[in-house]
Amino acid sequence: MTIDMPLFKETKKEEKVKAEKRIVRFNASGIEYAVSIERIKEIIYAKEVHPLPGAREGIEGVISLRGAVVPVIDSRKKLKAAAVPPGPPEHILIVEVRRQKIGLIVDRVNEVIAVREDQIQRTESFMDQNAAYVDGIYRVGERLIVLLNLERLWTAAETSELEATLSRTISNGADLSPQNKRKQ
Repeated sequence: MTIDMPLFKETKKEEKVKAEKRIVRFNASGIEYAVSIERIKEIIYAKEVHPLPGAREGIEGVISLRGAVVPVIDSRKKLKAAAVPPGPPEHILIVEVRRQKIGLIVDRVNEVIAVREDQIQRTESFMDQNAAYVDGIYRVGERLIVLLNLERLWTAAETSELEATLSRTISNGADLSPQNKRKQ
């Protein structure tokens, strides 16, 4: 009778990995948030944002990212996190929601960490349905970090409208030249 112990250990290791979730922790108006790293396509330093005339409220403008036009939204406004007057942002998270790339302005990206699923406290029992984008809260020392679900931060109608606004802008030949920019 032969027992293959390395296979058994490998299975335990896989279970541990499955129980962990890698997240990106960031600040917006003095509040710490986190999102699953699976939703983040890249993290860039803040750059010039081109305003979009006629864009709906909440869209700061667009950026050109390696030839692609990406709409940019200020996370501080979207999350209604205006407790601290916003300073100049340091980063833009390029995220993908319903196959739409979106730039999310944040004050600062802190780190990428792994948290265990059992460290995340679910919030359904005490959160308003309008805040369904909050997946949970987890603790790092004495700090509480709000875990966001980007799929629920925007409704399907909002992402469709965002796509339509972007299509109109591109088809109208939006001027993305340097003199038509604004710094965030």
